[in-house]
Amino acid sequence: MNKVTNIRKGQSLQEVIENASINFESTEEGMDILSFSAGIRAMGLSNRNTQPKKLSNYIRSGYLQVQLITAVILHQFKGNVGISRDDLYDSVCEVFPMTTYANFRKVLRAGVDSEVFIRTRSTEDSRRTLYSVSDEMVKPLCAYFLSILSSFGNLYSAAVPGGLSEEDTKKLLDRMNKSIQL
Repeated sequence: MNKVTNIRKGQSLQEVIENASINFESTEEGMDILSFSAGIRAMGLSNRNTQPKKLSNYIRSGYLQVQLITAVILHQFKGNVGISRDDLYDSVCEVFPMTTYANFRKVLRAGVDSEVFIRTRSTEDSRRTLYSVSDEMVKPLCAYFLSILSSFGNLYSAAVPGGLSEEDTKKLLDRMNKSIQL
C-alpha cells in the first residue's frame, strides 16, 4: 500500500485528526481536509494509466501542485512532522510517472516561496529537509475543498433536468460507498 496514504488501523477519525501534525481549529476542518485530500489523491492514482504522457511543463505544474499538497497533507495525517523531498518525489511519481526531478523541484520551490509549504530540518538527520503544510494554508484549503463539493452539487443539478431529489442523491452516495474497497 502507498506509504503516503497508509493511515494507522484501529484509530477513530477523531484520533487521526487529533494526531495529525496539522493544527486544525475543529474536527470538521480536519475531516474536510482529509476527505478531499484523499479524494484528489485517489483521482490522480486512478487516472495514472489514461493521462497523456507528454504534457507541457506549464500544464503539468498545475496537476503537480495539487498532488504535492495532497501528498504532504496525507503524510502529516500519519502524525509525521513533514515529508522528505525524496519521499515526496516518489509519491508524486506514483501519480505522474513522467515527472522530471527538475520540474518537481521547481514547483516545490514555488510552493515554499509562496508559503504553502514550510521547510524545516529533520531532527533524526540534519541533512534532511522536511516539508509540511503551513498553518496559514489550512483555512484556504478548507474553503477550496468545500467549493469543490458545492461544484459537484451544481454539476449534478446541471446534468439532470430539474435536479436530483434527496432520495436520488442518497442513492448516488450509497453507490459510491459500495464501490469503495477498504
